[in-house]
Amino acid sequence: MDERRDDPDALDDLDTLTDFSSSHYSPSEFSPSSSLSPLRSHLRSFLLPIVSRESHTIARLQKRYRTPFWDRYFVYTSSLGTHTFFMILLPAMFFFGARDVGMGLVMVMGGGVYASSVVKDLVCSPRPLAPPVTRLTIGTHHLEYGFPSTHSTNSVSIALFFWGYVHTLFSDDPAIYWSCTFLLIIYTLSIVFGRIYTAMHSFVDCVFGVLLGAAVWWCVTDMKFGHRSIGLGFSTRLQGWIVNAVSGTVLTNATSPTASSSSFASHLTSAISTITYSSISPPILLTTFFLLLVNQHPQPIDDCPCFEDAIASGAVVYGALLGRWANAYFHLHDLVERLGGPRPMIGSGWEILLVHNGTSTTDTLWVPTPLTPSHYLLFTLFALLKLSLGISLIFIWRLFAKSLLGLVLPPVFRAIAGVVKMPNRRFYLPATEYRGSVPMGLMGKEYDLGRRMRPIPSVIDLPSTLKLGVEMEGGIGSGFARRDKSGKGREIKSRNGYGNSKLANQVDEDTVYSPDGDEEKLGSGRRKHVHYDADVLTKILVYAGIAILSIEVTPLVFELLGWGVYLRPPEGVGVFVQAVAV
Repeated sequence: MDERRDDPDALDDLDTLTDFSSSHYSPSEFSPSSSLSPLRSHLRSFLLPIVSRESHTIARLQKRYRTPFWDRYFVYTSSLGTHTFFMILLPAMFFFGARDVGMGLVMVMGGGVYASSVVKDLVCSPRPLAPPVTRLTIGTHHLEYGFPSTHSTNSVSIALFFWGYVHTLFSDDPAIYWSCTFLLIIYTLSIVFGRIYTAMHSFVDCVFGVLLGAAVWWCVTDMKFGHRSIGLGFSTRLQGWIVNAVSGTVLTNATSPTASSSSFASHLTSAISTITYSSISPPILLTTFFLLLVNQHPQPIDDCPCFEDAIASGAVVYGALLGRWANAYFHLHDLVERLGGPRPMIGSGWEILLVHNGTSTTDTLWVPTPLTPSHYLLFTLFALLKLSLGISLIFIWRLFAKSLLGLVLPPVFRAIAGVVKMPNRRFYLPATEYRGSVPMGLMGKEYDLGRRMRPIPSVIDLPSTLKLGVEMEGGIGSGFARRDKSGKGREIKSRNGYGNSKLANQVDEDTVYSPDGDEEKLGSGRRKHVHYDADVLTKILVYAGIAILSIEVTPLVFELLGWGVYLRPPEGVGVFVQAVAV
């Protein structure tokens, strides 16, 4: 056995590793694939030699700078740049009244994950090659392609997003402003440089990820910088369009008669406005556009989980916007007001004061109260209760929806397939090629041909996928042709199907079912996941439901229970300010 494979630091003899132009690379993994368009193949061919060169550079950096402390630091801080971390954090934003911050994060996260996933599956560029690098991984991210770095995209876009709030709120306080800015810089550098240190990404992956993250933030934000607004403000514009469409405000203005109303352009504008600003147009247009994004997501060479990440994060954005429409269309805010809300959260230091205004109605004012130890105790207690109830509702919805859809969708798909040709994605088994419901759909256990979607969704999955792994060979597209001293070529190709990042020498022959029902061999590695066409729509509905539940339903439940949502007065409520004698 080659001792260098078991020693992560035994990287001195890098000249024994072949260049990317070597004929020992597998044509299916490392040459321009016939399944790619000329543009995609050209982009991939352009990146492959860069990945090869940078793999040697990263290997030398690891040899020089790797220590146990930095291994743990960069691996575990990488979890702060995943959508897993923020999908756990996001519901809490809405449970405690930070709705604007939460919606902004939803847009930033959804846009970043979807955009980076599209580019990954479009280009199909491998991660740094193992060997020569030693990849330190947590979770299943090593199963994805490398270009660009989703961690870098997320960390930059999120850091810029929070920096926008820091700049707006604390620009007059240099101590707080620069302290927060420094922490955001450390956060970003830790994640971006950590992706290189752990050999999860090459330099070009991270550079493009940083640029993509900045672009996503610029598209979402509408922050004020001095007297000027920067960014396109898609988040605010989309929500404003939904509210205006329900109220008919823009429709009234757009269709009002003018002197030139007889012109073709005027009639066309009126028709577009009628379609766009009808009260039921937002859910129709949002659903159409989102399903188009799902259908047009590039199909990769390998069975990459990027697609599932993309539809999960995209479904959260879709659900958030759909919930915003439902809130406006069904006047849920009026329901909260009829219940005496919005109420301050118990223990927040605010109370409700009802003031009679001389008519049959009363005004609700928020009154500040001095904080006492009992306030802190009550706040902690009800904060834990809100988190426990809110997360429990998400898990219950997940289990119920997954089980129900696993039973219902396959027969529906078969019925539709008997009438029209159903679209099918590579590596996904059509409902016409398996019987009954999605196998093991009720329990979410492992199926004999692969692992099913777990009862707890991947983006809030906390158990074994968060184990630290050291990977010296493997990962998606990470085969590396290695020539030993005797000149004998040996190809290493590993594509783990599980998230524990075991060494690639513990593998069996992979078998998956292709869409045409035939067994397909995909190199050596563990058994592949078996995907079903119903899984796609299931994931969309589950994650859209999680967004609606977290953003609209659960805060309403807190109002009904009298626990309150907001920590400070929201926009639109009156605040009673007591005069203080001097």
